[in-house]
Amino acid sequence: MVRIGVVGGECVVITAAVKVWRTYSSSSYFSWSLVTRGHQTLLTRMASGLAGQRYDLVVFGATGYTGQFVVEEVARTAQQERSQGKVPLSWAIAGRSEKKLQDVLTTAKKETGLSLEDVGLVLADVSDQKSLNEMAAKSNVVINCVGPYQLYGEPVVQACVENGANHVDISGETLFMESMQLKYNKAAEKAGVHIVNACGYDSIPADLGIRHMIRNFKGELNSVEMFVQTSGGSSKSAIHTGTMESAALVIANRSKVGAIRRELFPTPLPKPKYKVAKKGFLYKNDTLGYWGVSFPSDEPVVYRTQRYRHEMLGERPIQFQQFIRMPSLLHGAMLIIGMAYFFLLSSFAWTRNLLFKYPDILTAGLFKKAGAERESLKNLKFTVTQIGHGWSEKLAEGSDEYASPPDSSIIVKVKGPDPGYGATSIMMVSAAMTILREKSLCAEKGGVMTPGIAFANTGIIERMCERGMSFTVEQEQQKN
Repeated sequence: MVRIGVVGGECVVITAAVKVWRTYSSSSYFSWSLVTRGHQTLLTRMASGLAGQRYDLVVFGATGYTGQFVVEEVARTAQQERSQGKVPLSWAIAGRSEKKLQDVLTTAKKETGLSLEDVGLVLADVSDQKSLNEMAAKSNVVINCVGPYQLYGEPVVQACVENGANHVDISGETLFMESMQLKYNKAAEKAGVHIVNACGYDSIPADLGIRHMIRNFKGELNSVEMFVQTSGGSSKSAIHTGTMESAALVIANRSKVGAIRRELFPTPLPKPKYKVAKKGFLYKNDTLGYWGVSFPSDEPVVYRTQRYRHEMLGERPIQFQQFIRMPSLLHGAMLIIGMAYFFLLSSFAWTRNLLFKYPDILTAGLFKKAGAERESLKNLKFTVTQIGHGWSEKLAEGSDEYASPPDSSIIVKVKGPDPGYGATSIMMVSAAMTILREKSLCAEKGGVMTPGIAFANTGIIERMCERGMSFTVEQEQQKN
């Protein structure tokens, strides 16, 4: 569709309609509005399209702090695919305000150096189900950046399932993720859409790091310990309050998870013969020489993946524990005190409200409504170290028991840029692109699932490595 705008008595006549059609007919949606201001002509896009066609990707919540980074990553990915001679990516950004969406594109142009003139705009509001349905009906994959997901996630999932759109998010919120699996898994399977949660720092390094380890381990794994760390940050590397609010709500609603999990998983996993003891809050791994503070944020996601491997694939579930790597015992003790303080603030409604109202003050600047300054993120990096233990020989059946304890170990590392925004954007967009380009290789025909389930047999790891991350075997498998 071509729109002709009239401003100040001037009518802009389109004389190259055929050229525009030939250039952009391969895009799923296009709508051009030409408006003149003095001697300048502005070219803008609005979200309208041809019946039955969809954008490849739609970034919902593009005007948010994380959404801006995701938009820029989609732009770079689209340019990379274009330079490789692949089919052009048709995509759009979605939010409540057209002006703010235009501002997002202006910033993205500045940061990426790309024109972005073919990016569509979709108006959608999480409080307006009709607008979400219309957005989903125009989307192949919705990249959902609107959190906290416990508050705002379900209407988007519902719209995607009911309108045939795949969906990825960066939720680390157990209540939301397991509720969505309980409510929408069967409907998503029937619709043939993949609803994949935790496609960011929570929990792709953990879930797909284990997958990379399985690929490189000759035999069978019994357990994995994971240590996460960041480096290169500064005092200005604050975390956006959206992340804080999600974490606080996880704590506040922790008592509700048990009932959902009992309904979702009525039968427990079999007890392993060689069970790994649960580590304390502060623990040192002697093999790695790392001190760690227990921080099980990824454990619920890995648990769901391991249940699937056991129940659907007949494989042995891997025991998993997660820690924040600390430079010393003292640093670990200080972190535990800080975590206890945040836990208390999050546990009561009145203190939680104060936390949400005055995050900068109550967290000593760790969380800020404005988020981190971009410059402070440029040198920030993360490293995830996983050490796995297992047997060098694989038994015929996953249910068979070994006669002796694990005899081999392997170490895998996952690295990337700043975890909250740079790496999370890479992971989220890579997940969306994997569904888009490798749908037939994703697990099942559809459903609500984890990254480790959905992408086990795809090239997502290679895709992320192309975009600046790394998955490496730091220590080849060796006998204990």
